[in-house]
Amino acid sequence: MVRRNLETSIRIYSREYPLVAIVGPKQSGKTTMARYMFPDHNHLSMENLEVCHSEEQHI
Repeated sequence: MVRRNLETSIRIYSREYPLVAIVGPKQSGKTTMARYMFPDHNHLSMENLEVCHSEEQHI
């Protein structure tokens, strides 16, 4: 995986806030980076809103 300049900032913010949103253009490595940085955390994709609404019921 290519190291991103944002990794340090994301790690700092993740210690200060209970939720961190990683946004950007499609296929820019957001999910890959999130899974790499936080392998033990749940990830929620907002791409398919129907899935997001059904996931809200399980949170």
